[in-house]
Amino acid sequence: MILVYKTELEKIYTHIGESKIMALATSIKNHPTVRLMSCIVYENKIFFQTGTDLIKYKQICENNNVALCVDNIQMEGIANILGRTNDKQNNEIMEMYKKHFKNSYETYAHNETEVLIEVALKKIIKWDYENGKPYRIFVDIDHKQARKEMYIER
Repeated sequence: MILVYKTELEKIYTHIGESKIMALATSIKNHPTVRLMSCIVYENKIFFQTGTDLIKYKQICENNNVALCVDNIQMEGIANILGRTNDKQNNEIMEMYKKHFKNSYETYAHNETEVLIEVALKKIIKWDYENGKPYRIFVDIDHKQARKEMYIER
């Protein structure tokens, strides 16, 4: 069933809110890793900070295709390194980060090796139930399309 793209995207972003702890998956050379991240949602993108000495940063440098998951929502996108967290162009996002994740901000944001990463989402899949039966909402951001499919167990 075809759905209204903007309506479905808005429902998903409303559910997530301005900030959320999300699972972030990264991978290089068939070596996937996943960890929980403090994320900011702003202008239909996901942002997080990380250190340049960590495996997720190294994986993103080699393969910027990432996945995120929160609650019943799976997301895929392209990660872009925006520079150091204390670079002037990152002030707006980092102020939001400070508001929602004060301890992480104070602990890491001012480290010389800390960077801000933006994830431009490409695809979102949301699982839900209707009359006790599972279905998925598929949102294709590149093509601005949304559809609903009942899940049939095979």
